[in-house]
Amino acid sequence: MESKDPKTPTTSFQIETNDRTFNFRADSSSSAAEWVKALQKVIFRSHNDGDSKKTAIPLENVLDVEESPVLEFAHTFKLRAFHDETFAIDEV
Repeated sequence: MESKDPKTPTTSFQIETNDRTFNFRADSSSSAAEWVKALQKVIFRSHNDGDSKKTAIPLENVLDVEESPVLEFAHTFKLRAFHDETFAIDEV
């Protein structure tokens, strides 16, 4: 559950599934933030089969690699590469 004022820390949060909505409340805003980070980490790992994701791209097709701190608990990067046949540029 989001606070109406984005500057005001909140102690509650929601998890929505296809079937239910779960409401949680923590003792403090920092505790709520820790819970949310822990849950995000579990969800990320479950969607990415463990600690890492493997993608095979020919090295000669790589145009650029940039560190991208999308998630605080994971080492992530953005990679731009072109496709041999279509010359389309993709970001992974």
